[in-house]
Amino acid sequence: MSAPYIAVEGTAYAIEALSDRARLLSGDLIRTVQEYRSLLSNYRQSLTLTNTYTGGLKQELEKAELPVMIHPDSTKPSIKIGDVSYEAGDLPESVKNYVSELVRANTQKTGLEFRLRQLDAARGAYVKAIQEEIAATNPSPMDPQPEISLND
Repeated sequence: MSAPYIAVEGTAYAIEALSDRARLLSGDLIRTVQEYRSLLSNYRQSLTLTNTYTGGLKQELEKAELPVMIHPDSTKPSIKIGDVSYEAGDLPESVKNYVSELVRANTQKTGLEFRLRQLDAARGAYVKAIQEEIAATNPSPMDPQPEISLND
């Protein structure tokens, strides 16, 4: 088993050879990447859920035989799915339930998108700070260099 390391610009450095600050930043970077990966999985699930609710809503709208709006009027309540707008003046309970679930799923998806952007920005900041710290402290690279892959 090889010692834990971090690769910066194609060069691997043993974590133990880094300065205290670089080790701290590396730990924060690892936790940030782990959280990002976990949330990305949740985000993909929320996309599937949102698409499922959208498809179900479309079916419920078709079953309810709501009138299709040929020329959508912004003063009348409507539901638009794809390029089709439906009059939404008096919705059946099943349609209301789908709308409610779709709004909830979309709100969750939007929250996950925001957190993913935060984590991506943090990851970039940690990488930059680690690069600067390594340039300033000039630790010795690992010898021999381990095989570096994107999955490490």
